[in-house]
Amino acid sequence: MLVQLQRITKNYGMEPLFEELNLQINKGEKIGLIGTNGSGKSTILKIITGIETVDSGTVSCKKNARIGYLAQMPDVCEQKVKDYLLETFTLLNSIQYQLTQLEEQMTNSECDLDKILARYGQKQEEFQQAGGYEMENKLEMIANGLMINYLLQKKMSELSGGEQTIVALARILLQENDLVLLDEPTNHLDAKRITWLEGYLTHEKTAYLIVSHDRLFLDHTVEKIVELEDGHLQEYKGNYSAYKRQKEEQLEKLRKDFAEQQKEIQKLKLAIRRFRQWGHEGDNEKFFKKAKQLEKRLEKIQRIPKPKDETEKISQKFKETNRSGKEVLQFKEVSKSYAGRMLFDKVEFSLFWKERSAIIGENGVGKSTLLKLALGLEEFDSGEIKQGTNLQVGYLPQAIRYKNPKQTLLQSFSEACSLVEQESRRALAKYSFYSDDVMKQVRFLSGGEKIRLELAKLMHNEVNFLVLDEPTNHLDIETREEIEEILEDFKGTMLVVSHDRFFLQKMFDTFLIVDQQKIKKEIGTYVEVLTYK
Repeated sequence: MLVQLQRITKNYGMEPLFEELNLQINKGEKIGLIGTNGSGKSTILKIITGIETVDSGTVSCKKNARIGYLAQMPDVCEQKVKDYLLETFTLLNSIQYQLTQLEEQMTNSECDLDKILARYGQKQEEFQQAGGYEMENKLEMIANGLMINYLLQKKMSELSGGEQTIVALARILLQENDLVLLDEPTNHLDAKRITWLEGYLTHEKTAYLIVSHDRLFLDHTVEKIVELEDGHLQEYKGNYSAYKRQKEEQLEKLRKDFAEQQKEIQKLKLAIRRFRQWGHEGDNEKFFKKAKQLEKRLEKIQRIPKPKDETEKISQKFKETNRSGKEVLQFKEVSKSYAGRMLFDKVEFSLFWKERSAIIGENGVGKSTLLKLALGLEEFDSGEIKQGTNLQVGYLPQAIRYKNPKQTLLQSFSEACSLVEQESRRALAKYSFYSDDVMKQVRFLSGGEKIRLELAKLMHNEVNFLVLDEPTNHLDIETREEIEEILEDFKGTMLVVSHDRFFLQKMFDTFLIVDQQKIKKEIGTYVEVLTYK
């Protein structure tokens, strides 16, 4: 056992986050921790590291266990990236510092060179014994895998937020830890980096606990899923896909058991009423006693909780207009430069009615720009872009901003959909916005709430061409799957940018691959297209 949480209770204000929560992590275990946004997944990681305390219960760690923790937002410092990566190796750094000092002494003509060389050889031996050269090799391997070589000589404070997180991940992987806690490790990684990280973690003997909304990543890296729901943890053997099968089987059994128990309860209630009625009609104590016995039996029944009603999920469908023309979008020899850098050089492709197309490519190649060009939101340098006839476009940008940030969620929705308040409230409830939620100002919405609100608006306006930029960003797995169900029912044309590989594999059969300033259109599943590429 590396870590054990026993009967943990944690409150925020008067609200309980966990009650009597238990978790054990053993040597070498590879665990995925899932749950809805706000359920407390990150808090569990912080409790294990001691960053957060508990209200009751015990947190036990194996003596001298080394635990590495990757937070969603790492601390910023002024160190050089390479120094930041290596600073945890205190013994090696100390020896390396001594070696540097000895090298400086050798330059002094009055020094005792033989004595210094002997000392230098001794320190080199110590450095080798402590794994110094392996450390350098490991640094090179991890830096290559996460593609951060170009950052090594920069200061941490000079990096973007995404780069800082990738460097912090590299530092965790470089350390010799018994347990690694990773909070959304794939958030700022492109497909190549994620594939490398999957391979690295799979072959590592270190135990790890991963919080992630990346379902394909969980499929490739974990052997157990722990689900946090209503303040309690439930364990499932296998990866994410295995968890989904077990969860559905469990839910189906629960539905059957609940239905059977409800039948039994109704039978008992009916029998009690009849015995009481017969008792009154015949003035017979025997019937009243029988009714009492059945009431006691009814009280002793351990009630099966009602399964979550599937209708609670987002159930609204898109309103669609008449179909558009056959050719929805056409790019002819389109070129676009941005800040002096060529993004697209005479690219050509067409998009047709009912095609579901995803734009894929490395970070920074211009995927979001391509969407904006298609919609006429950005100017192109040369070429021609044609939109088809009878297009009704629904667009969800990656960065959602509001002209009136002090407007309430209800006002924003009502204005966009031309609905009265009661109609808006009913519609918003289908997207899990209830009572007081709708009075929240849009400037205070989380990323996931903004996406839900904007999708709600799109779904209440008639569209036949849906253009989405990272629609599953900031969403927990449950909401992602609800969004996928909605999009599966969409009958029009779809053009999407996404890094969610599970979403790409499930939803799309046409891909626009952006590479070296060109665009290549491929037909097939995401995995097939990547393999072919």
